[in-house]
Amino acid sequence: MPSTNKTPGLGLNSWVDTDKPRREDFVEDNRILDTVIENHLKDTILHLTQADRIRLEDGIVCSSRDGSGAEEDFITLDFEPQVVVAFLQEKPFTEYNSRENYLVVNSGIATRVGSTAGIRLSGNKIYFRQSQAAPAAGGLYLNLNKSYSQYTYFALR
Repeated sequence: MPSTNKTPGLGLNSWVDTDKPRREDFVEDNRILDTVIENHLKDTILHLTQADRIRLEDGIVCSSRDGSGAEEDFITLDFEPQVVVAFLQEKPFTEYNSRENYLVVNSGIATRVGSTAGIRLSGNKIYFRQSQAAPAAGGLYLNLNKSYSQYTYFALR
C-alpha cells in the first residue's frame, strides 16, 4: 500500500511505522524522480546548450586587418557573427571635414538585420567600404578600407 504521507515537493512516499511498502510504491517514486530530473536537465533556461557554451567560451573574436583601398573588401570568419564593430585605429569614430562639409565615417556596426554605413554582414563575411572620392557637401565619406590603415574589429558569436 502507498504511504500514509507524501513528500511536499514531489509527492514521493513518506512511510510511517504502520505502512507496508510495496514494490510498486518504489517503482512509482523512481518514475516521478526520473521525470523530474529529466525535465530539469533538458531545461535550457536553467542549463546552457552546447551552442550557448561555445558563445560564452569563445563569444568575442577581436582582431585587426589592413585596409586595401578597394571600394569594397571583405574578410571571412569561421562562424556567422551576430554583431560586428569595426573602427580605424587611432582615429575618432567619425570626424567632420569642415573645409569640404562632409562627415568621415571611421567606424561601423553590423548585425544580421542591419548596419551602419560602410560595413555589412553576409553569412560569415564582413564587408568594408571605402569612398573613392569626396562626397557632395553634407554627405558621408566612408573610411573603413583605407590603404595602409589598420582597423580593429570585434565579432560576437
